[in-house]
Amino acid sequence: MARAINLRRDRYLFFSGLILLLLGGPGLLVGSFGHDAFRIPVVGQAYDAFGWMNQTVLGLGIVLLVIGVLFTALALKGGVLSEAEAAELEAGRSRS
Repeated sequence: MARAINLRRDRYLFFSGLILLLLGGPGLLVGSFGHDAFRIPVVGQAYDAFGWMNQTVLGLGIVLLVIGVLFTALALKGGVLSEAEAAELEAGRSRS
């Protein structure tokens, strides 16, 4: 049963990381530049400058992208247990 929990955790990390990668990478970058390219008046009408709104959205995109990469890297562990985790499972006191 603990093995299934570890695999479920890794699957959750993988898909969460994938979603964050898709949101952080192209999604928010397109949102940042889409305001200027399509002249969408969300907050203000400074289309010719890379203003505070573009910088904020770009910063959020970078943060989500980095978190997505970390989650995906953690998920690549693939349910492989360390020696300490295997010992906990055998002793019956796993916390995962």
